[in-house]
Amino acid sequence: MPKVSEIMKKSVVTVGPGMTIADVAKIMTNNRIGSVIVTDSKMVPVGIVTDDDIVGIVAAGKNTARVRVRDLKKKKLISVSPDEDILKAARIMIKTGYKRMPVIKDGKLLGIVSDKEILLVSPQMIEVLSEKLRARVEMVAQPDERISGMCEECDQYSDNLRNVNGRWLCGECR
Repeated sequence: MPKVSEIMKKSVVTVGPGMTIADVAKIMTNNRIGSVIVTDSKMVPVGIVTDDDIVGIVAAGKNTARVRVRDLKKKKLISVSPDEDILKAARIMIKTGYKRMPVIKDGKLLGIVSDKEILLVSPQMIEVLSEKLRARVEMVAQPDERISGMCEECDQYSDNLRNVNGRWLCGECR
C-alpha cells in the first residue's frame, strides 16, 4: 500500500490568522485549491480553512472582508504522517468527514493530501471512500441538498449527488 508521502502535494499554500476570508477566497481561487493551511508566526500549522468554511460564512450573510481567519470556529487540526499508508489516511477522512489533511511530521508541514489524490493513485479506495457516502445517507438530508460521494446508479464519484426516492444520484443519472 502506498504511503502518504508518495501521493501528497508538497506545495502547500499557507495563510496567517489575521487574513480576511475574502483574501483567503481570492488566494484559493487564484491557486485553484480547496483549502489553505493556517500557520502561526513560527510557521507551525494550527488550522485549515476550506471552501466549505467560506461557503458557510457567505451563507450566514457575513461580510467576508471583515471576517478574519482567527474568527472562524476553532476545530482540532487533523493531520496525517507522511509515513502512514493511504488506507489509514482514507479511514481518518471517513471518520472525520474531512476531504483534505495536512501532512505533518515533528510539527513541520510537509504537504497536503486529499481524497482525490488517494483515488487517483488507488482506485480500489473507492470502496473505502464510499463508506463516507453511506454514512452521509444515514443523516437526515433536505430534499434539495447536494452532497459529494458515489452515485448509487453508475458508481461514479460526483460532487453533485441528490437524493431521489431514497437513492443518491449524480446529475447524469437523475
